[in-house]
Amino acid sequence: MLKIMKYVITLVLLLATSSVFALEDIEKVLVQKANTPEEKKIVKNYLLKVAKDHRDVAQKYKDLAKSKSGGKAVYQDNRKAEMLELAEKFEADAKVYEDEASKL
Repeated sequence: MLKIMKYVITLVLLLATSSVFALEDIEKVLVQKANTPEEKKIVKNYLLKVAKDHRDVAQKYKDLAKSKSGGKAVYQDNRKAEMLELAEKFEADAKVYEDEASKL
């Protein structure tokens, strides 16, 4: 039991250090292999942490979209649109992680 917990924690730490957009295949496997309540709790906490991280990044992009950096109006409009698009992508990814966590 303790060996499995160490394995799950190691996988979670490895996944936490990588940059992800939406649920990766290895994360799907991690969710599928979580059988005991302890494993499910660890995986759920990981997924919720990733979702929170994505929401934080989305908020930063929204804040960047509001800020002015100088330049022409066309540049400002394009920059704002890019920042809002990135924020939407991170929000969508966060929702995927939250939905997957709710299944555990």
